Amino acid sequence: MKHDLRIIGYITFAIFILLWINQLFSGIKLYENEKTQWKIHVDSIIDNNIKALSLSDIHPDPVPTFVQLDSLLHGSTHYPVHFVIQQIDSSGLELFHYSRNRENTAKMIHAKAYPIADTPGEVLLVHYNFPFAYLLEKSWQDMLAIVALTLLLVFGLLYLSHAQQHLSRLQEQMIKQVVHDWKTPLSSISTLAELVERKSIAPEDEQGLKKIHLIQEEANRLKIGSQQLLKTLSGLAHLQINRSEFNLKDELLALLEKQRLANHGQKDLQLQLRYLVESETAYVSHFYLLGAIQNLLDNAVKYSGKAPHVTVICYQKRGTLVIEVRDNGVGIPKKQQKHIFNKYYQVNKGEPAHGKKGYGLGLNYVYNVVKAHKGKITVNSTPGKGSTFTIYISKWRKK
Repeated sequence: MKHDLRIIGYITFAIFILLWINQLFSGIKLYENEKTQWKIHVDSIIDNNIKALSLSDIHPDPVPTFVQLDSLLHGSTHYPVHFVIQQIDSSGLELFHYSRNRENTAKMIHAKAYPIADTPGEVLLVHYNFPFAYLLEKSWQDMLAIVALTLLLVFGLLYLSHAQQHLSRLQEQMIKQVVHDWKTPLSSISTLAELVERKSIAPEDEQGLKKIHLIQEEANRLKIGSQQLLKTLSGLAHLQINRSEFNLKDELLALLEKQRLANHGQKDLQLQLRYLVESETAYVSHFYLLGAIQNLLDNAVKYSGKAPHVTVICYQKRGTLVIEVRDNGVGIPKKQQKHIFNKYYQVNKGEPAHGKKGYGLGLNYVYNVVKAHKGKITVNSTPGKGSTFTIYISKWRKK
């Protein structure tokens, strides 16, 4: 549901952005049109007022003429317009400059050049600004639409973000409740397993003792893992790992043996380890890395039908430890592979394998464990032909 809401959010965001961009370009076009209309209007005013003056009176003192023209121009429009009047000679040199305020003509609109009588080559230039009041009067409705759409976009994104956070909190509370509900049955399982070991399993029954010990180990692993899972889900703490040296080959063999015992009599299961690393010792997190591999093994068996064939391959590539978990399962569609490590994402959420529906947390947990080791994980899968999950850890040996 959270994933679907995120997709809806992205689509909504894209639509709002397109609408906003369209409105923005419409606003720019409107601005240019209104500026053109303003230029036509003011050029007409300037032309009419200059015709009423005698430009031959500019020499020798242009001030009275320029002051008179400036007053006529200001009296002809009710908008706050700033005018700059220049007298330019034939070489383009400014002979005289008049304005009520010091204005930068580079940012102003230029009227046409008016020849000065009896002075060949000299012209009169008038510059003026484009007042915001004119634009506001002519296009306030369009500008209001742009502002409203912008505010709607901002508030919409804030609401969507709040909705996603609220949904995430609800999901995390649900998981907390699930983990909390595990505590009592896990304690009961551990107590009963201990009781069965003491009262019902003969000391010489090695297979029986192995199964009881497996039950106790798995119950203990769930207890420890559930507490860390709570922290990871709630976002209260980043996953912190403690590295230690241990025999990786022996531990991988032990994981495969646990998987055999857990599925004894239920599936025609084939498990194989190909350990191709010269060193059997690894300096990584014993609990978390093995827990991540256990998750991959569980998924491989769960989604491989009645005859799972799972192979764990461990080798070294340019100094990096590589661990592959291959299966012959149902596979993962290409378009879904980029999402499988997201929290709560489930590939077959509508049709869980053999009625075993998960929470969409296992692969996210694996991803976080690998990330905590500063490594990476990839998937290569073909529907109907199985999947291969590959873990890369560059820092796996003690310095």
